[in-house]
Amino acid sequence: MSNTTVKQIIDAISAAETVLVCGHVRPDGDCVGSAFAVRRICEKLGKRADAVCDADKPSSYAFLPDYDGFCAPRYKKYDLFIAVDCANDKRLGAYRNFLIEAKNSICIDHHPNDGYGKLNYIRSDACSTCEIIFDLFKDTGLIDNEIATMLYTGLSTDTGHFMHSNTTSKVFETAAALSELGVDVGKTNHDIYCNRSLKKIKLMSRALDKIVLHENGRIALMLIALDDLGSCGCTSEDTEGLIDYASSISGVKISISMCEQQGSVYRVSLRSVSSDVSAVAAMFGGGGHKLAAGCLISGNCYDIMDKLINAARNAL
Repeated sequence: MSNTTVKQIIDAISAAETVLVCGHVRPDGDCVGSAFAVRRICEKLGKRADAVCDADKPSSYAFLPDYDGFCAPRYKKYDLFIAVDCANDKRLGAYRNFLIEAKNSICIDHHPNDGYGKLNYIRSDACSTCEIIFDLFKDTGLIDNEIATMLYTGLSTDTGHFMHSNTTSKVFETAAALSELGVDVGKTNHDIYCNRSLKKIKLMSRALDKIVLHENGRIALMLIALDDLGSCGCTSEDTEGLIDYASSISGVKISISMCEQQGSVYRVSLRSVSSDVSAVAAMFGGGGHKLAAGCLISGNCYDIMDKLINAARNAL
């Protein structure tokens, strides 16, 4: 845990008039949930606050309160910049300049982190950034049922709906506390995991049909091409969570998803049962957690496949 205190964070928010809360590029549930929650907390403290990330608004989280105002900054400069769930300032994308120009900055994260804020609150023991935010503000009276729903979303998604190895007794205690604050757990779980568009179901079908197993079934590789996205009317945002289906195959220890982007670039996601896939991602300029990581790789599709499979083989 960093030396930054809850009081320092609240004092920094109190001293600002305008606040920009920023998550990482290609936002997931923890990124969106934590950004929404911190923005709402800043508003409750009387600040003009916006929440953004350098991406199109992820439609899978449209059920969350404040979704319509996401990624719509109102000012050219903010007094305070708060980065959430973002391991380094490069992952802020186009909003990095707002960090540089802000009078003050705070970084709140659970990843191994560069500590690029003027104030840094980093806890690698936490399952998610949403768990950290709950711990920071649970005794302030600021967390209402809508903020609790935002935080529950990140808590659930970053633990794989409480199935990943980062699911501790502390996670269940936090989920229970959020439920007591008014989260409709059944509805929220349905919104997160069961509210898929028909086009995403069609993409899922194509992606599952293209899974190939390697190393006697210990490595699963899924390729999602631009043609797959176009045929289904999807974007790369719609691929979130598809890798979990490859991971669920009996005997698979490492799963790899390659999603083609424009310009022969592939967005790679890696998941593991026990091997350190963050080391695999780091070989290609990426990073993440031991059991969940990612990177971007440019080049020929088949060359990239071979490199990833070799790296995964060595990580087994």
